[in-house]
Amino acid sequence: MKDIEKEILDYEHTITSKMKVNIGVKGFPVVEDYGFTRRELDDYLFDKQAILDSEGSEKSQYTVFGILVVLPVLICSAFPPEKLPGGLEGGLLISIAIGILLGFLYKAFMKLSIQLRLKKMSEDRFEKFIKDVLDFNK
Repeated sequence: MKDIEKEILDYEHTITSKMKVNIGVKGFPVVEDYGFTRRELDDYLFDKQAILDSEGSEKSQYTVFGILVVLPVLICSAFPPEKLPGGLEGGLLISIAIGILLGFLYKAFMKLSIQLRLKKMSEDRFEKFIKDVLDFNK
């Protein structure tokens, strides 16, 4: 059976791949010229990729969203239909709307959390190097 090499396309691998391809090319940014070592850059890229991946896969995001939508419906089903606003149909629609709102709030919180963590860990010297690597054209 043939081994199929899967190309990983994420932030960390994009930078390191471009560095491997262009090593020794005239005009390509050199790590040491920016005041840090390759090891420090690898650690920085790893940490940044970990933050970017903290949101989880698309599958896990949909799973959490689905649970948040269903949870209010389950809670609503614990009450008799006469006690629900709008009866059974109205209560069901309201609980679904609350669940969707919870899902969107969770998604917004995760995005905000990632942005704040990226901003907190950002260092200008690394970001300048990464920008120069991404902007480099042979």
